Amino acid sequence: MRKLILTAAVFIGMGTMAFAQNVEKQHKTPEEKAQHITDMLDKNLSLTADQKSKIYTLNLDEIKKLKAAHVKGEKRDPAVMKAAADKRDMEINNILTDKQRVAYKAFKAKKKADKKDRIGKNNNDLK
Repeated sequence: MRKLILTAAVFIGMGTMAFAQNVEKQHKTPEEKAQHITDMLDKNLSLTADQKSKIYTLNLDEIKKLKAAHVKGEKRDPAVMKAAADKRDMEINNILTDKQRVAYKAFKAKKKADKKDRIGKNNNDLK
């Protein structure tokens, strides 16, 4: 009897854990994503209202292009993605002042380093 109760408890516990893993991630709309990116840049670069609206438009256009390609089922070519990112960075740099460009370069370098650390940490977790 004791074994039966213990076995039932284990199966119920496993079922509970399985359901806990199925939490759906809520996806943001392209507008929300563009606003989030623009807000991060505003926080780090102290953008003017005009700069903020121009950068928001750039971000929104890029996100919509990526989403359209994803819906069509197109694969993301790394070379194409890099070219698009470089073009967007160039357009953002044209909007920024000299002081903001320096801060933007530092911001991008920090994000790149953080991403490397996160990827390295995740790879170490898998070992």
